Amino acid sequence: MKNNRSTKLDQTFLTEYKLSTAPPPTDTLFWKMWNACQDIANETLNTQFIQEIKSGTLNPVHYGGFNISDAYYCFKGAQDYLNAMDRASNPTLKAFLHKKYNSYQKYNDTFPKTWRIKDAEGIIPSEVCKLYSKFESMVASHQDPIYALIVMIPCEYLWAWLAAQLSPTSSKNLYAPWITGNNDPNGAYAMGNFLEEYQKENPVDEKLATQLYTQAITYEYQNFNTALSS
Repeated sequence: MKNNRSTKLDQTFLTEYKLSTAPPPTDTLFWKMWNACQDIANETLNTQFIQEIKSGTLNPVHYGGFNISDAYYCFKGAQDYLNAMDRASNPTLKAFLHKKYNSYQKYNDTFPKTWRIKDAEGIIPSEVCKLYSKFESMVASHQDPIYALIVMIPCEYLWAWLAAQLSPTSSKNLYAPWITGNNDPNGAYAMGNFLEEYQKENPVDEKLATQLYTQAITYEYQNFNTALSS
C-alpha cells in the first residue's frame, strides 16, 4: 500500500556531503518557491483524492490506477535524473541526482511484484502524467543540472507536507501506510540547504527556478486532482 518515491538520505551520505536535514532558513530559495506556491499546495490537500486518503474512503481501484499512472512517470524519471547527473560537475549535485536515480530504480523494482508491471511500455498514463514526464525530461536534458534538482523539490516536499497535514491517522485507515511512509521532509530539507550553499558560488536564476518549480508543483496538483477521473 505504500507509495513512497521520496529520496532517502542515510547518515553516511549526509556526513560525506556535509548536508543538514534541518528546515532551511526562512529567507532561502527553498521557502521562497514554496511560499509562492502555497495556494497550489492547499488546493492539492483539498482534492477529493487526498481527502479520501485521509478518511480511508478512497476506492482502491482509483488508488491502483493512480499508482500505475505514476509508475509511468517514475520509470521515465529514472533515466532523466541519470542524464542530468552525467551533465553535472558539482560533486554534491551529482550525488543528489544519482541518489534520486537510485531511489527511482529501487521504487520501480517494486512494481513487478506489487502491480504486475515491469516497465513504462504497457502503461496508459493520464494526460497530465505524460505532460509532467515530458516537462521533467526537458529540464533534465536542456537546463543547467541544478534546475533538475529544483524541479525535484516540489515532489519531495509536497508529498511530505501532505502527509503531515493528514497526520496523525488511525491504524484502521487503509491508507495509513501511505500517510506515515511519506511523512518525512528530511530529503527535501537537505536539498534546500544544499541549494543555499550552492548559490553562494554558482549563479541560480531565481525567477527561472520559481517558474520551473511552480510548473512542477502544478503538475503534482493536477495528477491528484484528475486521479478520480474516468
